[in-house]
Amino acid sequence: MRGLRRFVLANSVRQAEGAFSQSLSAAVGGGLQQVEADSLTWEYSQVQAIKPSAWWQVPVADHAKLDAIGKLQKELDTVYQLQLTDSRDALQRQLHRWNLIIAEASSDGISAEGLELNTARFTAPAESATPNSLNALATVLSEQSAILDSRVAAYRTARDQVDAAAQNARTLLASAGQYPQLGIAGFKDQVTAALAGLDSVHSAEAFAPILARLQQTAAGVQALLTARTGAYNQLADTRSTLATAQKIGAIVGNRASIINTLAAQLGTAVDQGGFQSLTSQLYQQKQALASAIFTKQMAPVSYNAGVGKLIVISLSRQVLTAYQDGSAVLTTFVATGRPQLPTPPGVYHIFARYSPYKMISPWPYGSPYWYPDSWTNWAMEFAGGGYFIHDAPWRSWYGPGSNIYNGTHGCVNVPYSQMSFLWKWAPMGTTVVVQY
Repeated sequence: MRGLRRFVLANSVRQAEGAFSQSLSAAVGGGLQQVEADSLTWEYSQVQAIKPSAWWQVPVADHAKLDAIGKLQKELDTVYQLQLTDSRDALQRQLHRWNLIIAEASSDGISAEGLELNTARFTAPAESATPNSLNALATVLSEQSAILDSRVAAYRTARDQVDAAAQNARTLLASAGQYPQLGIAGFKDQVTAALAGLDSVHSAEAFAPILARLQQTAAGVQALLTARTGAYNQLADTRSTLATAQKIGAIVGNRASIINTLAAQLGTAVDQGGFQSLTSQLYQQKQALASAIFTKQMAPVSYNAGVGKLIVISLSRQVLTAYQDGSAVLTTFVATGRPQLPTPPGVYHIFARYSPYKMISPWPYGSPYWYPDSWTNWAMEFAGGGYFIHDAPWRSWYGPGSNIYNGTHGCVNVPYSQMSFLWKWAPMGTTVVVQY
């Protein structure tokens, strides 16, 4: 009788072990987390290692195994159910997110083509569902959510770009509207036409032609405004040049009348081409006036020169003229002394010539008039105290105003090629007249 009971008990242990092994394998196959599976496997190995120390203790050992396996089975069931619950919750969260994105897309009319809108299999998974199968469903929803979310984001970005482009076009049209004569009706019609079908657009791609049209319209309005501003700036510049020409007595002919006529036409210009044409015409008038100014400024410095060589320097005009027997052989712009260190007026004679020559500052370092040692190619001294006519490799500005804003320390600076001529032409003793 005892032998039968021991046989039944041993058989129960084998059945419990088999059942647990099957349950554990099924749980692992269904998606039981590896760390939990490893822990239960180790605990099960410890149960299997239970051995009786004597033959009469075999029943005790078998009962201990049965109890331990029962506890392991409960632990496995608990852990598996918790994981199953977590997976169901994760699926529900993903389903909720999917429904929200579907609602967002639907409100904007965004297409969900190619995506699974029937959520029945997600809302009622089979009773035999495992963590793996639930996670697989959540993954499907996650992937589809990402696709639709991307469509929604692209749609809204494209819509924002169109809205911004429309606002920019309207702002430019409002600026252009300050000038009633401008022809902007066509631009307004283009904006209206571009936005006419906006409510029927349900994809980011469909916004592209609308955006391009709005941007093109805005560019057209901006070009019109830029052309208008450029024309009026050119008018102001040309009038300023005219004033300068009239002030110095340059020959301007009827250019004042032409400029006024062009100014009147600016007030009636309606398009970019008209403003550009007027800008070009005004620029031509300015260039002609600039030429007249140059001719006037470069006229020989008047002087009753007699026989021989004579250099006359005008401080007011910043011009030097060289005379040979009463005829001008060279006229050039120069730069004379700054207001604090003016070139002294008077009649002088060249008494020293150097080539090359190093200019050394007579003022100490730290003085506002100090300058570093500077080499010149040619220098002719005409007045005691270091007053020279010389070239100035460091200078690029000669002529009216150069002495006021960038004047010398009293010398007369001459451009390179003109100084080269003077050096060869003017011997020692050549008369130099400095006048206002």
